Amino acid sequence: MAAAPVRFLGAAAWPLTIWASLTHLEEHPADDYVERTSPIVASAIAFWLCVLLLLFTLGMSGGPIITLGDGEASETSLRLAPRWTDVAAPVLLLFLAALYIVGFWLFSEREAQFPRS
Repeated sequence: MAAAPVRFLGAAAWPLTIWASLTHLEEHPADDYVERTSPIVASAIAFWLCVLLLLFTLGMSGGPIITLGDGEASETSLRLAPRWTDVAAPVLLLFLAALYIVGFWLFSEREAQFPRS
């Protein structure tokens, strides 16, 4: 049985460690290990999609800034990035946090129910 800190670290890194646990599906054909793993895999896929979208959004929001004017107080800055990136990034961060918490809970519950020997 793994020590508590090791189990916690495995659960905290659930978006990465879930993929290794897919190799244990054939060890549990008679119980609901597979049924408990499917939602975690779906959460991990959604988590990584959200990470990719967040990186894409943050990459777009940091677009070039063009300064118009002659260097005086009347300068105007123009950012060449879509306006939706200002709204999308906080929403994606909220979804990312929610997905992480749900996945952590699902992974911890499954690991408590089916400890590795």
